[in-house]
Amino acid sequence: MKLGELIAEHGSPLWLADVDRFRVNLCDFRTAWREQWPDTRVAYSYKTNRLLAFLQAAELDGACAEVVCEAEYRLAAGVVETAPRSIVVDGPAKPDSLLARAGAGGSLVLADSAAELERAAAHGVRRIGLRVALQSFTGARTRFGIPPGEVAAAARAAAGLGLSVEALSTHLVSTDFDPRTGRVVVSWPRPPDEHARAARTLAELAADLEADGHAIAMIDLGGGFPSAQHVHRHARAVADVLRQAGFDGILLLEPGRALAADAVDLAFTVVAIKTLADGCRCLVCDAGTNLLPGALSAPPRLEAPDRRGVSSLALVTGPLCLNVDVLHPRAELPVLKPGDALVARGVGAYQHACSTQFGEPRPAVLTCERGRWRLHQHAESFEVPTDGDHCQAAAENTSRITYSERGAR
Repeated sequence: MKLGELIAEHGSPLWLADVDRFRVNLCDFRTAWREQWPDTRVAYSYKTNRLLAFLQAAELDGACAEVVCEAEYRLAAGVVETAPRSIVVDGPAKPDSLLARAGAGGSLVLADSAAELERAAAHGVRRIGLRVALQSFTGARTRFGIPPGEVAAAARAAAGLGLSVEALSTHLVSTDFDPRTGRVVVSWPRPPDEHARAARTLAELAADLEADGHAIAMIDLGGGFPSAQHVHRHARAVADVLRQAGFDGILLLEPGRALAADAVDLAFTVVAIKTLADGCRCLVCDAGTNLLPGALSAPPRLEAPDRRGVSSLALVTGPLCLNVDVLHPRAELPVLKPGDALVARGVGAYQHACSTQFGEPRPAVLTCERGRWRLHQHAESFEVPTDGDHCQAAAENTSRITYSERGAR
């Protein structure tokens, strides 16, 4: 079906999720790494995009699940039916209930701090990984993980609590605050040499811990990798470093953006066109930063698939009553009219997961499998945002005061 037909049937805006592309990305990503390090395992990062179609595709294709909250754990174990021992539990604020579930299921829990070890042991966790804090790409310290110099002490503390330290983990963040301006900055993917340095640090720490009696079976490099087409240099650099350091265990990777980013587009509609005081063409659309919050730091690639002709710059804005509700400050687009469709390409990473009910309820999701589009999630109705509200307009014996009556008092 053409884009206009999909919008006519399911409304605008409209999420378009390509499950076939997601599967190809996962297969190609894993193959690229296994060519360099045969014992590579992939745990899909649920937080990146937790559309059920993607989660089920990852499970069917043999991926583990990396979760950072109890909701995601319950999705993995209870809905997708991932084996609990194949679930990796990460995150800086694990509630007791999540630790209890992980302990009962025998999941691997990545401790974000030494203090978390006691809580994990108290709730039945036995399999532990230690997340190691490495510097951000901005040069700032990261708030996640245990400083490298404190890892040995944390491992000894874990052993004293009866915990088995199986893994060392890290993650090279792709989004951070610029320390000079305080603004959010995105730098993805991280270059191969940074992942190689991270791998070397973890491998050297693993060797030190093994000399101290701990059997580190796994190194987890987290995410921040490019798509499968461009990840070969990363795989080669990391594998070379691990071999040089004498590590011969499992390499775990937690890709999210690399698998989901180009697997989702957002279709939406131009509602109005006007010329601003400075002569700028402004397109007012029915989708904004409520659906694509990442546009505030990195504008998406916008296309008008049904229009051709000479392009010129346009300010593309959303429906919110916020001056910063801007999808793109200078998009190259052809001549358009109200009712024309636009598409934000490659917005599968964090955008759907972080979209909100600010403004209209969230739109429908279509998925493409084996080349055919089908409805995956209905658009939310007005009742959905108010479902669970228990307020009453007035109790039975309370007099109702109208607006005009208030004004008369």
